[in-house]
Amino acid sequence: MQKSNKLTAVYALIMDLPLSLVITLVALALSNIDAPGSLNGPNYIRMAILAYVVTFFVNFLHAERWGFAFAAKHSQPGTLKFGILLNVVVAAVFCVILDLIMTAVGMIAGGAFSFGPYIAAVLKGFIPCYIPTLIIAFFWNNVADKWSRAICNEPAQYPDHQ
Repeated sequence: MQKSNKLTAVYALIMDLPLSLVITLVALALSNIDAPGSLNGPNYIRMAILAYVVTFFVNFLHAERWGFAFAAKHSQPGTLKFGILLNVVVAAVFCVILDLIMTAVGMIAGGAFSFGPYIAAVLKGFIPCYIPTLIIAFFWNNVADKWSRAICNEPAQYPDHQ
């Protein structure tokens, strides 16, 4: 059973807030190394809002289904291994999309966009952004899922996924 659009939206609003705040901080800290001054309050707020909006829409790709299918091939639902494998895929989808978009926006806003440095910056930022994304997804996903299901009054999608 696929999540309703309402449930997906509420889940996204809950799940993506800590994700957006932490990933924006990591990404700006990385960019601050090459472009001192990029890690400042107004820039952080703008980029965190952009990350929150982007991740909201990424939720509608239903990466959780891809993660669930991958995890189900390699483990049993309800196990720690299953949760880790599911979140490895979901975090990767979010991180790739955020990395591509946020890096482009940051370079365009800085007036220094060119393809070679863009690709280098995307590659440089992936692992440092992926690790906290994976950690947040692993620890916050169940909370966001339970809260969003309670708010929307929708039962758990899978018997072992609660």
